[in-house]
Amino acid sequence: MKKALLLFLFQLPFVAFAQMPQAEFENILAIQLGNDQQKAISSLEAAEKKYPGTDKVYFLRGVYQYRDGDNNAAVMSQSNAIKANPKFALGYDARAELLFMRGMYDKAIADASRAIELEPNNVDFIVSRFRSYRANKQYKEALADAKLRIRVNPKGEYGYYDAAVVSKEADPNYNADIFFEQAYANKDIDRHIIDVLFGQFMISQGRFDEARQKYETALAAGDDYFGTEDLHNLAITYYKTRQYDKALLYFKKVIAQIPQNTDFRNNMAAVYEAQQNWQLLKETALANLAINSEDPWANKYYAIGLANTGQESLANEYNEKAIRLGKEQSEKY
Repeated sequence: MKKALLLFLFQLPFVAFAQMPQAEFENILAIQLGNDQQKAISSLEAAEKKYPGTDKVYFLRGVYQYRDGDNNAAVMSQSNAIKANPKFALGYDARAELLFMRGMYDKAIADASRAIELEPNNVDFIVSRFRSYRANKQYKEALADAKLRIRVNPKGEYGYYDAAVVSKEADPNYNADIFFEQAYANKDIDRHIIDVLFGQFMISQGRFDEARQKYETALAAGDDYFGTEDLHNLAITYYKTRQYDKALLYFKKVIAQIPQNTDFRNNMAAVYEAQQNWQLLKETALANLAINSEDPWANKYYAIGLANTGQESLANEYNEKAIRLGKEQSEKY
């Protein structure tokens, strides 16, 4: 009898901790990330009954809790996943992301570092730690991770962009262009994609004429390389280099694509101000105010238009409102 009991005890852990196959895990994870709430909870509960107390089940529960808005519970579930399997890299990375969202950057870095130790070639884990280093203003460490990302995945064009951006944060005198030169040298990356990213980087550095040239080169290869933000950036380069007609052309294109975006209209208003086209400035500002009456820049541009069309009293009202809103929003953020 004693021998039979010992045999039962030795067998029990293997039954209780049966591991979920990877394909099944990925299928349930996709459901958790989908839009069907009922299917998400039913698939999760079925997995918890089938594989109780296992790392992947805890991880999936954490994903469900995160999508349900319960971040505290999600952190606990990922901690349980790690306790169940201290070598579960995905659990460390998931907890790192949750800690990052809380602003707990040091702890997020520690978890992301453990995930990288377990899976050194996982680009997602490297990106996770890079983001935490950067948010924590540890720019040299972030740059080291950006370079690591390039080594691990030299075909990933955004790795070069991130490296360029953070290198300037680490040292304003850093020759960040070398990262784009490396990207151009990689024959597996489309040159026009690098042109767009290089142009975006140049805008952030105030190099508007060079940025415009990069965007124009990319545009010559076809519109397929351009999203709405890229067209908006191109419009900004035309505005900054005083090619106002072209700036208006592209601002109108992006506004047509996303009519509710007030930033696009505010930037177009800046063109009308530069042209001293007060009527179109007022019309553009009014269109923005119809979308968001609390937009400081829309109020400011409307005030400018009013002031230049003989409506001084009303202009002062909108200008005072713009100043108040700008102050309130700057204090809020």
